[in-house]
Amino acid sequence: MANAPVSSVYKELVTEIATLYEGARRALVEAYWKIGQRIVQVEQQGAIKAAYGAGLLSKLSQDLAKQCGQGFSESNLRRMRQFYLAHPKQPPAVELSWTQYAELLPIGDAVKRERFVQKAIREELDGKTLRRLVHAELVREQVAQNLEKRDSGLGTRITSNESRGASPEEQVPDLLAEPKDLTLRTYRKGEVSSVPGHTLDCGFYVYREVTKTQYESVTVTDKPSYAYEATVERVIDGDTLWAVIDIGFGTQVREKLRLRGIDCPELGSPEGEKAKRFVTGLLPAGSKILLKTTRSDDKYGRYVADVYYTDKDDRQRYLNNLLLEAGLAVRMYE
Repeated sequence: MANAPVSSVYKELVTEIATLYEGARRALVEAYWKIGQRIVQVEQQGAIKAAYGAGLLSKLSQDLAKQCGQGFSESNLRRMRQFYLAHPKQPPAVELSWTQYAELLPIGDAVKRERFVQKAIREELDGKTLRRLVHAELVREQVAQNLEKRDSGLGTRITSNESRGASPEEQVPDLLAEPKDLTLRTYRKGEVSSVPGHTLDCGFYVYREVTKTQYESVTVTDKPSYAYEATVERVIDGDTLWAVIDIGFGTQVREKLRLRGIDCPELGSPEGEKAKRFVTGLLPAGSKILLKTTRSDDKYGRYVADVYYTDKDDRQRYLNNLLLEAGLAVRMYE
């Protein structure tokens, strides 16, 4: 029984801290809404735009950072302004944190954005998860627009940016620069002191001890191409596949590869399913491909790849750009 008062005091402490935190969170969201409101109000007066032009937020960021410290970067001020414009009558009922609301701002449709708000509340989604879901939705929306333009006769080669040509047929997506070095059988000298003889870094963290003849039959360089022949095992979705890769010397590795530089809609959406069918039609299981890989820093630890295949007319085709040209993917920018 002696611990009962202590337990009671502790529970009260937890409740008080949670209440204080919730109040602070609410106050922060309302403050950022009011900051956005004031920026818009002053902009609308006209004189300040004439004085500072497009540099208003940059100037504000510099002066507020000096006076108030962190939290007033130009990008954050832009989000506050956008937050007010998304809720021009009053700030939303504060059910999410500022970070969560900020992640939802790219969704322009108010009804759709509210659905994401309710999903975030219901499933207790953090900011990082919301960012991923919002990104996936924006990719899906863009691809849906691409396909609608194509189906309505506005040209089969469309773009997520402004048209570069005078006619629909001249509209082209912003394509990837193709890799320059696709030379096969290039390796780096393995720096594994515990292994005697000729050791080669074959890529994919595979080191092989080879004979002198084998060593002299390949190109050993400090900058290998990391280009390989491979066989498609299975298409996972529009921008991801499993492949069995020939890294040389009778050795194969099985890797999940993500197409470099592009994003396709996720499976479960009509656009995502269409992208997968497109790739599966070009690369059924067993298809031979040529690829150049780069180690990715994404959380899945996948390799990103530029993928080439030979079509029925014996032409080498670059899959990454074909998806962009078909409107089934959007360009990722570093």
